[in-house]
Parts: sequence; structure tokens; C-alpha cells
Amino acid sequence: MKISMIKNIKTCAVALAISALLPMLSIAEENAPKEDKAPAPQTIVTINGEPVTDLEVLAFNALQGNQNKLDSQQAQVQLLNQLVNTTLLAQAAEKEGVDKLPQVLAALKMTRIQVLAEAKVNDYFAKHPVTDEEIKAAYEKRFTKEALQEYKVSHILVKEEQEAKDIIAALEKGEAFDKLAKEHSLDSSKDAGGELGWVGRNQVVKPFGDAMSTLKKGEFSKTPVKSQFGWHVILVEDIRAQEPPPLDQVKEQFRIQLQQQQLAKLVSEMRSKAKVEVAGAEKATKAPAPEAKPAPQAK
Repeated sequence: MKISMIKNIKTCAVALAISALLPMLSIAEENAPKEDKAPAPQTIVTINGEPVTDLEVLAFNALQGNQNKLDSQQAQVQLLNQLVNTTLLAQAAEKEGVDKLPQVLAALKMTRIQVLAEAKVNDYFAKHPVTDEEIKAAYEKRFTKEALQEYKVSHILVKEEQEAKDIIAALEKGEAFDKLAKEHSLDSSKDAGGELGWVGRNQVVKPFGDAMSTLKKGEFSKTPVKSQFGWHVILVEDIRAQEPPPLDQVKEQFRIQLQQQQLAKLVSEMRSKAKVEVAGAEKATKAPAPEAKPAPQAK
């Protein structure tokens, strides 16, 4: 029986018994994250002699993946009923020795590790908050004049450098770019005459972007451009400048991105000092630290 099924069990008697304690739970939820010296935990309900405090109820709520505040009596009663039912099943499992099964012990250990890791991350960010100055600096670095440039670009992709040179020679003789693209390009854009539309430098592979940004409106590349896809001949049809989004609109995106970078650095430092031994390996092995996942880029 999955724990998620427990929430469907209705226990009216429990609901009536705990309704008088709901204000305590509301106060606990309101005060817990804000005060450095929170009030001492208060017992909300006792189940077969086992007291459950307000903080434990809130922790249970978080473990269910519930992000909404418990701002209604119905939501609080539902949560406490779910907690009572879950606790009764857990007590029965301990009484019957289910808690000693290897797979259960493993799951309990991993759950503890995950909770502690998340607590460490939250504590670290509380002590090392991302400042407004750091966010502004990241914003200005991202939205430079160059980064805001957009290019209406077309290209012809071929396999061999010499073929790209021959196409450039044909362009210099006055042949139409779109005609050559339809005849020679290996890219799916060939049917549109090689047109890619409006793109920013960071939206294409680096060699392509570097070459594109050196061209003026109406110019095509005079030498083939090599990328992992092959050889490109690039035509810039037009250039325009975008307006950056207001800082307030993308502030949280940059905050998350900087936090991810902080966390990656913290974990990397921990990995550099840790001894990680892989079973079966002859020597202690240090796996590479995970890279930070960038937040969705602000547009």
C-alpha cells in the first residue's frame, strides 16, 4: 500500500479531536522560518503515546511536496489526519519488525541523507545570500551591447572546405545565395535558401557566432567557417539591437543562477577534500564534481 493512498482515508473522530489545536499549527507555520529563536515545539497530537510536535507536522507537510500554506481549517485537518494514519502504519511496521528489512533501512538512510543535504543547502544560502550587487553585475555581464545584437542570417553548410571555397567564389561572381544554398547545403534550412532567421551570438555554435559577429549588413564570409557540423558560408542580411529586459523582471532568474554556481563551487571544494572509494577499484577514486545547471536564460 503506497503512502499516497493514506490521504484518502477519512477519520472524522480524529478531525474533531484535533480541530481545537489548529491555531497552534498556524502560529508554528508563521513563526518557524522567520525567527532565529523560535518558540519551543508544542505537541499537536499524541498517537499511541508518541507525541508529534507542530514542527514535525510542518516537516511532514513539506515531505509530502505540499508548497501551499496551511491557511484553512480543512487543509490542516486533512494534513493531520494523513499524519495520524501514516504514523499508525509506521508504528505497526516497527512492531512487526518491518523497519529492520534491508531495503527499508536503505530507504531510511537515503531519506535522512537527502533531508540533511537540503538542510545544509538552505543553511548555506541563508549565511551566504546572493547580494543585489552580484545580481546587477551578472545582469550587466549577460546583457552587453554585443550580446544584445541580433543577426538575420543565412548559411550554406557543406562537408568539405574546398566546396565552401567554391561557393564563396560563386557568390563573388554574383550568384544568388539562396540558389546556392538549395543546391549545395546539407542543413535543413536549404529549402528556405539557407535562412535561419534572427539569432543571437549565444544561440549558435561559437565558431559560427564569432564569424557572424564580424560581418556587416549584407556581407557574406570570405573564408569558410569550420564547426563540428562541417564548413559554413555565412550571409548576414540584417542587424538589429534588442532591448534588455528590466532588471526587476529577471532578478530571480539571476539569483537562482548565482546560487547554483555557489552550490557547485561548494560541492567541488567538498569533493576535492573527500575520499571516495568505488567498490572494486584498486585505488581511491575521486569522481568529477557536477557542473552547475544554468537557469533558463532571460530573454
